[in-house]
Amino acid sequence: MFKTRLKKLSVALSVLGLAFSGVAASQQAAQAASYGWVYISFPKWLGNCPNASVTGIQAYTDFWSTNWDFGDDLVYGKVALGQRNTIIANLFCKRPGGGFYQAVARTDVVPTRGGQTVWVGPAGWTRN
Repeated sequence: MFKTRLKKLSVALSVLGLAFSGVAASQQAAQAASYGWVYISFPKWLGNCPNASVTGIQAYTDFWSTNWDFGDDLVYGKVALGQRNTIIANLFCKRPGGGFYQAVARTDVVPTRGGQTVWVGPAGWTRN
């Protein structure tokens, strides 16, 4: 009878061990991040550069940064895919007769694939 109980306890501990190892494996897989490069755009339709055009961007993500990039309203940044990424940016806005700077408030975005476009502005964010 003692051997039977010992055998049942041994089987129960083995099953419990397998269950915990499965949980640990799934937690490790969930923590592993996949990285990619996405287009980060600061369009007027999300409230950037009112009455002007975005012509310069200084931006940061959790894994990448750029000094001033001039010419259009987007940059190509490195992000963790499928996870929350923080974007902070300063914009240079140009209009006839001059220009001004606009700070973009900290925005958290969740890109899902490399090459994706993420649009960011005071009115929020979206992705394609």
